[in-house]
Amino acid sequence: MALNDFSKQDHVAISSLGMEFALAEVLGCGVGYWLDKRWGTLPWMLIAGVFCGFGLGIYIVWRRAKELARQTKTQEKQK
Repeated sequence: MALNDFSKQDHVAISSLGMEFALAEVLGCGVGYWLDKRWGTLPWMLIAGVFCGFGLGIYIVWRRAKELARQTKTQEKQK
């Protein structure tokens, strides 16, 4: 599939997926930093938060990719 085959809706979906991934990472970092400040364990919870945020971001991307693949199959069957 060439890049010009994407619709505007596809571009919005891809962009929002990237933003969701970034938000998961920032959220993980924020929670880790907050826990470090609370428990005085700097930088260990921050590092754990980074990994948890990354894992959450990967899960979001994986789940959305499955959903988009399912939608694509349904659209192809209808054609």
